[in-house]
Amino acid sequence: MSPRLLLLRLLRRWHARIGFAALLFFLILAVTGLALNHGQSLGLDGRFVHAEWLARWYGIKSEPPRRVFRSGHHVLTAANGRWLLDGKISGEKLPQAVGLVELADVFVVASDTALHVYRENGELIEKVGPGALPGAPVRAIGSNARRIVLRTASGVFASADALSWRPASERSVRWSVPAELSISEQQAYEEALAPGISVEQLLLDLHSGRFAGRYGPLAVDLLALLLVTLSLTGAWLFLVPRMHRGRH
Repeated sequence: MSPRLLLLRLLRRWHARIGFAALLFFLILAVTGLALNHGQSLGLDGRFVHAEWLARWYGIKSEPPRRVFRSGHHVLTAANGRWLLDGKISGEKLPQAVGLVELADVFVVASDTALHVYRENGELIEKVGPGALPGAPVRAIGSNARRIVLRTASGVFASADALSWRPASERSVRWSVPAELSISEQQAYEEALAPGISVEQLLLDLHSGRFAGRYGPLAVDLLALLLVTLSLTGAWLFLVPRMHRGRH
């Protein structure tokens, strides 16, 4: 066998091996690059991946939920600025909840600066901000005779509609008191309430190799060199036999 044919066979063999070995990485680069190119229209910066293992990988401190509020059949727990209310995750960052009460066909969640009023199906009806509250911060929420009762830094106040407030007594008020979560409940809620990583950031880190740590970008550089090698060997394998046939 001539040296030229031997070289072509060797190049063809290694071209196929290198291409197959790098196929998965090239697919990742292509898919992430395509997604990032349309990131604005896809709204990638506003979408988040919430997973406890991912937060650990990024070195983000995740606070596990430790307390739960219950009122009727409603359950609320919170951690990392997010609420898990009746199994539904809040889409926005929220302050720490201080209590939960159920009144007729609505239920109310209190934070230290606002009240969130929900229908029985979990639909948010109204958010009552600090300007409409009788005092701040809100330290506790309870109920008494179909009225919402708040304990604030300015005293205790009651309201039937969460808008007009009057001074009230703490007598006969059923305060919303947190209960401790069991270990199994903490584990069940921790994954859902883990801090989020934006999809855009995740794709950027996958595309650049930073997701794999300090050596990730070097691996991407190596893949770029492999792509150059595949291009050169592919061109060689395509052109040389045709040039040889053209001479004959």
